[in-house]
Amino acid sequence: MDGRCDHCHLRFDATGRCPGTRPLHRIIGPDGTEREYGTVQQLAHRLGRDVSPAMVRRWRDRKGLTVTADDFSPLDEASAIEAPIRLGGKGRKRGDLTLPPPERIICSQTQQVESA
Repeated sequence: MDGRCDHCHLRFDATGRCPGTRPLHRIIGPDGTEREYGTVQQLAHRLGRDVSPAMVRRWRDRKGLTVTADDFSPLDEASAIEAPIRLGGKGRKRGDLTLPPPERIICSQTQQVESA
């Protein structure tokens, strides 16, 4: 073991776990909708192997990604910023967004295979 997560390449914390695997915070907004918020490490871990925490920080500065007082950002906004970048023709080539068949999608909260 080299001390880094195989998925996002973050260094393990003192407990030997990736900081990106902690559960996201669910926050209900003023309009009553529930959104998932996380740290830059959590968002980078969930958005894929080719997204780094530094990229998420740049989205905060350059793309207007929302930041709470506790330094959390919404996952849905981060994915909306990341998708056009990934799918765009400029810059270095990035991984694709293809998902496994629905019966192979794993729920991050329960770590169980769910079928569609």
